[in-house]
Amino acid sequence: MRANGKLMRAGMKFSRIDHQRGFSLIELMVSILLGLFLTAGVISVYIDSKSNYQSEDELARIQENGRYALDLLKRELALAGFFGGNLNTGGIPPGTVTVDCSANWTLDTSEPLDFINDFASSLTTLNGITLGCLNSADIVAGTDIVAIKRTSGGFTLKNGVFNDGLTKADTSQWYLRMAGFGDIMEWTYIDSGEDFDAADVGLGSEVSYWEYNTNVFYIRNYSVDAGDNVPTLCAERLVGGGISNQCLIEGIEDMQIEFGVDTDGDSIPNQFKSAPTGAELDSSVVARIYLLVRSIDPVAGYTNEKTYSLGEKAVAAKNDGYLRRVFSTTIQMRNTTLPNN
Repeated sequence: MRANGKLMRAGMKFSRIDHQRGFSLIELMVSILLGLFLTAGVISVYIDSKSNYQSEDELARIQENGRYALDLLKRELALAGFFGGNLNTGGIPPGTVTVDCSANWTLDTSEPLDFINDFASSLTTLNGITLGCLNSADIVAGTDIVAIKRTSGGFTLKNGVFNDGLTKADTSQWYLRMAGFGDIMEWTYIDSGEDFDAADVGLGSEVSYWEYNTNVFYIRNYSVDAGDNVPTLCAERLVGGGISNQCLIEGIEDMQIEFGVDTDGDSIPNQFKSAPTGAELDSSVVARIYLLVRSIDPVAGYTNEKTYSLGEKAVAAKNDGYLRRVFSTTIQMRNTTLPNN
């Protein structure tokens, strides 16, 4: 078919072609800028959330570690000088353990409480004992060291009756053995799984066994590996046949103890001393414990200019990103002024 001299194909349709139009350079740059703002906002929210989570996590650990350390020291100081309920244990002959802090010191009950105030370099206590089981290079300067001797609060065996269903020693342990209602007192070592003396196990034997404990508590400047800089509450303690080191609670940065001294014999403290003499320590009936507890890891962006009070000692903030809290309590010591002490 021809129309006006031009060949036309039947059914052919013609349409106008539209050209597509993209973003201009300015629009693209604005879009990128908005995207950057949104990304920065998301990152900021993430960082804040992470920091808050870390802060809350570290605070929870501080609370847990601080309370546990305080409870441990409270129990030990409250029982210092307790030897099976006997009011006069001065007649117990000192014994010998395989590894000791000083010659025949661990099994000597004459001084159940000993102390070093604000450790600097000397490991000699108020009672003149040099604690050779400690390494001065590991101890945080300016912190207190306290040595405590006691038996457990409950008997292991008494008049043929075992406590807590025991029938033999469940751990290798030194015991204070008392016979004739305390007329005879001596040290006995029993290996894990070993039977107690057959005569002592009989009902009405008038013999009792009390687990014996010795602990020297101090603050070490590392936890697991030297140089990890995690301050830790540690103890040289009687385990099995001798003294060995056990680190107990991380993050304990400082320990300060004040002793309430009874000067008139009425069992009421008349004054508190952070640096008592040996005689004042022997007359102490109350102890105040102060612990400065630090987070294990620093918190990003955290600043702190607070000064912490640990009794008479003030600790300035280090502003090093670590969270810190002070824990304190007061304990009555009922056994440190008994006749044997």
